[in-house]
Amino acid sequence: MSEFIINDALTFVSVVDEGSFAAAAKKWFISSSVVSKRISRLESHLHAQLLQRTTRSLSLTESGQLFYAHWKRIKSEISDAEMEIMQHQQQPRGLLRINAPVSFGQVYLVPAVTDFIQLYPEIQIELLLGSQYAGFIYNGLDLTILIKDLPSSPLLKTHKITERTSGVYGSPAYFKQFGKPQEPEDLLKHNCLIYQSDPGNAFNLGQRHEWSFIDKKNKLTVPIKGNLRINSNPALVKAAVMGLGLAKLSSFLISEEVRRGALEEVLCDYREDPIGIHAAYPNQRYLSFKVKLFIDFLGERFQSDSYWNQGPSSLQSDDLE
Repeated sequence: MSEFIINDALTFVSVVDEGSFAAAAKKWFISSSVVSKRISRLESHLHAQLLQRTTRSLSLTESGQLFYAHWKRIKSEISDAEMEIMQHQQQPRGLLRINAPVSFGQVYLVPAVTDFIQLYPEIQIELLLGSQYAGFIYNGLDLTILIKDLPSSPLLKTHKITERTSGVYGSPAYFKQFGKPQEPEDLLKHNCLIYQSDPGNAFNLGQRHEWSFIDKKNKLTVPIKGNLRINSNPALVKAAVMGLGLAKLSSFLISEEVRRGALEEVLCDYREDPIGIHAAYPNQRYLSFKVKLFIDFLGERFQSDSYWNQGPSSLQSDDLE
């Protein structure tokens, strides 16, 4: 394919997009007569009429519609390639605003952000911990970390960076005194520490709490009771370490405690399926280079088995208040 045909085809796309030869000529910084010459040369090359011309309007022929659809996509891919190359040639810089749940953010994102800034010192990070998801697009956030089922929204795109499991954990001291449950129903005999998401119901002793499990691919729920309800996961970890009872916790919260023997998992054969941890960002044509860079960085970091074996660099759940 000659250079002339490529330019003629791109000029044709501009004529259709702009609605006239004159507007396309202005965009290409050429005269209308040159645009007309290019379209005629293209139609001659294709042996097909692409445009129906009148003194007042232009319309696509059937062949023109087919040719336009293909070259519109080609033009878009050319633009995407140019944008990607230009971004890779630039030193990443600017403000990156990130939202994440408190516990995951404190334990894992703070060390990650520290390492990221050391790699790219011209990037500034604003890390907002807490439940900001509902309005994060409208609040100017670039990225949010989701540790739950993904929302369905045409405004969002997501990228899986890792996954988490959840399990039932207790301290060696607790198990020495009360024994280990062998199946989920045994929890009825144990003191279970309850995560209370709604502080308004914290002392509603009549409220029913359940833990879910998988038994031979079948989901089952077990009612649980306990003498402590709390709306902080790190505090729940502390209570379990101190031997107050059993807690159902996400794996990323207790990797250090398990490694040093402060907590042990029970009912491993009844774990629920893992849940993905995703980076979500606004659905837009061009993902900024700094956002893409950070998502790739998190994916490489958190999808490494060695990372989870080593745990967070220095911050442990005992440090969280």
